[in-house]
Amino acid sequence: MEEIIPSLRNMLKQAIEHKVDENNLKITLIVKKEVKGPLAEPDEVITMFQMLGGLKEEIPMEINIDNKAQKINIKFQTKEDLNKIRAIINTIWDNTVDLLEEFIAGDLTRLKDIPDF
Repeated sequence: MEEIIPSLRNMLKQAIEHKVDENNLKITLIVKKEVKGPLAEPDEVITMFQMLGGLKEEIPMEINIDNKAQKINIKFQTKEDLNKIRAIINTIWDNTVDLLEEFIAGDLTRLKDIPDF
């Protein structure tokens, strides 16, 4: 498992692309690898931002998931909220790999930050 950690970061970044439309206050996540079954539910997207991105506050967002096109569209009410989630998305895959490395090393202290879901 530890052998794949260095390449996992790039694999995640290549598998999921994101586009930001500031004019329409929208972020689109595009999954480039085929996923069998549904991508996610809207509440799972928020949990991902909390668990892997460190989101602590509630941000109003409209999440629409197109399973066929493998896209997740997230619409915000303010540019400030869009920028908060943009910052999370920019680091979420690095955070994911860091968390996995900590777990492999036996450090489970970050589990306390994971929300109930």
